[in-house]
Amino acid sequence: MKKTLLALAIASISASAFAVDTSSQNSKNEEMFAFDPMHKDQFSVSGSVGVGGYYDTGSKAFYDDWVTGLTLAVNYRNNRIVGYFETDLMLNYSTDPDAKAASSTDKHSGPATDVDKAWLGFDTGFGIASFGWENDTALDAIDGAGDNTYEFGASAGDASDAFNVVKFQGATNGFAYAVSYFETEDSHTSADNEKGVNGYVGIEQEIFNVYAGYETRDSDYDVYTVTGNVKLGAVKLGANFWIEETDTKVLDKTNTGYYVSAGYAVSEDLTLAAGYAGNTEEIGKTDTDYSFMNVAAMYTLAKNMDMGIDIKQQLDAGDKDEETYVFAAGYYYF
Repeated sequence: MKKTLLALAIASISASAFAVDTSSQNSKNEEMFAFDPMHKDQFSVSGSVGVGGYYDTGSKAFYDDWVTGLTLAVNYRNNRIVGYFETDLMLNYSTDPDAKAASSTDKHSGPATDVDKAWLGFDTGFGIASFGWENDTALDAIDGAGDNTYEFGASAGDASDAFNVVKFQGATNGFAYAVSYFETEDSHTSADNEKGVNGYVGIEQEIFNVYAGYETRDSDYDVYTVTGNVKLGAVKLGANFWIEETDTKVLDKTNTGYYVSAGYAVSEDLTLAAGYAGNTEEIGKTDTDYSFMNVAAMYTLAKNMDMGIDIKQQLDAGDKDEETYVFAAGYYYF
């Protein structure tokens, strides 16, 4: 069904493109749809090698969580036809005995591979219409626009990577826009599979960017978010605001939160940043407040090498102990 919808969208675009019957328009259309036979120049390969991981004072363990390993990506373009494929080969180590014991049943413990993105699209000139077996949803592009730190910034709990993603995303004349349909599981029959729609509109300028986004899923879950950032010389400021609502027969829950951050470019190679998050979780008539702060440093070793560290300290963890989290990693890009 999703492939059929994409085919109809492309057919509609094609019909619009050929609606005006003039010689100049025909010439433009012939150039627009003049696809070449497939050859190696239409493909480009890129990727990264990463080393790093997490530590927290709760488990007192070092763990990888899809950081250390190899990422490979293949881009494809033939005139207006574009495609993208990305896969990961990760170590996923952990010094936590409980994680090691679960490695035989938990696909996220121990060495693993994963197809992270796989999609094919059509460049309309105003944006790309695409269908992806697995891809980022539209809202994932901007929900963290206010985060200037390295890892621990907070934002709305959108669907992020999803399956059977039908998406249109673009920007023109300083305006950005996107919308997507998605499913949260790769199996249509999975009991955990949710169908949803999300999207955003925004203004993108040289000095500032601001976006408003929305997501809804068939499990009575809705997200509203406003994000943005501004550049003031060597300083960059950002903010994320969100409301998440779950309204079912068994659960009435609202999560209202915000995250503000600032980054300062000490030099061309070194950037320091800090952030603060606060949110209130309302379940029925019970309210629980959570908050944390994080500080980060990011350093560029060379044109295709960088590293960073981010330290997060919980200030209010509800009825749980306040923990400290550390993330550090280094990447080589090719």
